Amino acid sequence: MQLDDLVKPIDSMSDEELRERLKELRNRRSVERPAAKKHKEKAVKKESAPKITKVKNLLEGLSPEDMAALLKQLEG
Repeated sequence: MQLDDLVKPIDSMSDEELRERLKELRNRRSVERPAAKKHKEKAVKKESAPKITKVKNLLEGLSPEDMAALLKQLEG
């Protein structure tokens, strides 16, 4: 089996076939990269975690009366 039997050489392709081949190549470049996506998600989680703990600590330190006042202030 020869390579020419599997893939048609570019020299012998028509303009329409070349356009179709370019379209396939362009679409192939947009492949999902799960590792890169996971790294981005981890970076976001690392940034948001300290903010959440700070707010949580502030809320835990409030008395019930202060908590009720804060909730009323947030509602209206």
